[in-house]
Amino acid sequence: MPSKIVTVIKREYMTRVKSKGFVASLFLMPVLMCALVLLSSFLAIMEDKPKEMRKLVVIDETREIFTQMQAAITRHPTFQHKGELVYEFVEELAATEASETALRERVNTKDIYAYFAIPKNVFANGEVRFYARTTTNFEVQRALRRMISDIVRDKRFADSGYSQREVSQLMRSVKFNAYAVKSSKGNTGGAEIESPIEAGARLGLGYVLVFVLYMFVIIYANSVMRSVLEEKTTRIVEVIISSIKPYQLLLGKLVGVCSVCLTMFAIWVLFGVVLIMNINPLLRIFGIESLPLQLLLIIGTVKASSAEMLTYFFIYFIIGFFMYSTLYAVVGAICGSEEEAQQTGAPLVMLIIVPFVLMVQLVRIPDSTFSILLSHVPFFSPILMFMRINVLMPPLWEILLNILVVCATVGLIMLMSGKIYRVGILMYGKRPTLRQLWQWTRY
Repeated sequence: MPSKIVTVIKREYMTRVKSKGFVASLFLMPVLMCALVLLSSFLAIMEDKPKEMRKLVVIDETREIFTQMQAAITRHPTFQHKGELVYEFVEELAATEASETALRERVNTKDIYAYFAIPKNVFANGEVRFYARTTTNFEVQRALRRMISDIVRDKRFADSGYSQREVSQLMRSVKFNAYAVKSSKGNTGGAEIESPIEAGARLGLGYVLVFVLYMFVIIYANSVMRSVLEEKTTRIVEVIISSIKPYQLLLGKLVGVCSVCLTMFAIWVLFGVVLIMNINPLLRIFGIESLPLQLLLIIGTVKASSAEMLTYFFIYFIIGFFMYSTLYAVVGAICGSEEEAQQTGAPLVMLIIVPFVLMVQLVRIPDSTFSILLSHVPFFSPILMFMRINVLMPPLWEILLNILVVCATVGLIMLMSGKIYRVGILMYGKRPTLRQLWQWTRY
């Protein structure tokens, strides 16, 4: 590698590594990611219940369900807050159009939280109508639906001659566990079975790595764009290219910034390895003798698959970084201001967001023709192919072919972008058109 490119790499690398932002990101990003995961889990299980009493008016035309609902509400956690009831059921005897109009007015003025009407034919197949100021209170609606369904179902069974005990026995759920069948990695051949916990641990690790890939490409690709734009607008680039070729400057920037990302990843991985290897001594410091069996199984799964997953992660990260960062560098070279660069680079964001959205469909059916084709689209491969590897490992030849095709695409993009970059960094004034950009690639 020419010494001038090495000089640019060192400059880009050392400038960023020595910055306070790098040090802050090195320590704060893992903390923020863990906090985000814990916050999401907390919000998922947190019961958002009011401290004040909320009234629910019930129009029970059957005259049988309301009493049972009053008894059931005392046992249902959805309607309680810290062990105390925060919802009150009030029966409305009149079931006329005028009474419902009055109830809707009371709902609208917040005099009551909601009301719902239970028709006489609910035991046959009637519709229970629920009215509230918002229909997004899914937790309350789900609890009411289940409560009424249980009462109606018990009544149906009782009318058919079944006791409550017999109903409970007949209605008990079936245990259902899904196991993934994987090809054996040993010399014995055959297939291995992966438990639900192991599959969930691998999928969770895959999601985390994909999120990290997505986040870092967005952040550091924009960093390359701003760096190019700053050098252009301050005219520093005119001095720099007097001693180095434009494509060497571009390549040095990309390698230098990519090295910063890899350095941060390497530190995180090293820290994670040390943490997992010394998990038991660390737990004893806090008085914890051992972790639950399920958590130990998750840690074991992460240990077993982390080396392979991290290898593919680094490969696809480097490929994706060079692909997107090159395009962002071109945007910085052809624009004259930060606002103009943000507008021009907006379509590039879609190239990263679209595969992130399509990943949901790929996880559901990873071996469908649609998923396979999407994973081989070069601009989508860094995310979709990597996720396919985590969900359902493709044949090795398919992975190698995908890497080869994407690398060839990156090389072509860098070749064309290098020519645009060479002209664009010295052009000022009006932003070039697509036709002009195509002409620049032929110089």
